[in-house]
Amino acid sequence: MQVLFGGTFDPVHDGHIAMIKALLATFSGAQIHVIPNRQAPHRISQGGSLHRLKMLEIAMQDMPEIIVNPVEINRSGPSYTVDTLQQFRLYCGRQESLVLCIGADVVENLEWWHQTTRLANLCHLCILSRVGKKGDLPVGATVFTETGVLGSLFNQPSGLQYHLRTPDVPVSSTAVRRLIVEHGAVLPVPSEIADYIWQHNLYQDTK
Repeated sequence: MQVLFGGTFDPVHDGHIAMIKALLATFSGAQIHVIPNRQAPHRISQGGSLHRLKMLEIAMQDMPEIIVNPVEINRSGPSYTVDTLQQFRLYCGRQESLVLCIGADVVENLEWWHQTTRLANLCHLCILSRVGKKGDLPVGATVFTETGVLGSLFNQPSGLQYHLRTPDVPVSSTAVRRLIVEHGAVLPVPSEIADYIWQHNLYQDTK
């Protein structure tokens, strides 16, 4: 099984770390890839892609099981998830289970993703809980078959939808960047990431 957790990670924060630890505990024995995008199709990242990649590598130093995968940063143009999934299919074949993990807030916009109707043929969907979000697939999004049995994701390559309860950590990258602009003394990020941000003067002139 290959488990993919992607995002902008702008910057990586305590909420991301909690979700990644939950994935480690849930998908024992799987290869878990944390994938920073190069250029999100629907937003502009504030930190450069190489800085965001480096911060993830630093944040994952105590979790050697995690693969910080630069597949999207190494690819030019917008970072479309369907392209990344297709690359993984070329790598792992058609029969291996491939699980795409996204937050319950993100899934609300799934119908607007690039070539969204292809997703169910490429992967399972694991929806990570977020405070105040139900995580329901929108009308018009690609159809996954919902299951409450985690083991089902191991037994077939794609097409299932599973809701995973993850720790509620009320923090966002937007809030972190705001604290940096306001010179907040304590940032909700690993201490090594805070040091990296101040050392490289990241996010200091953005809101």
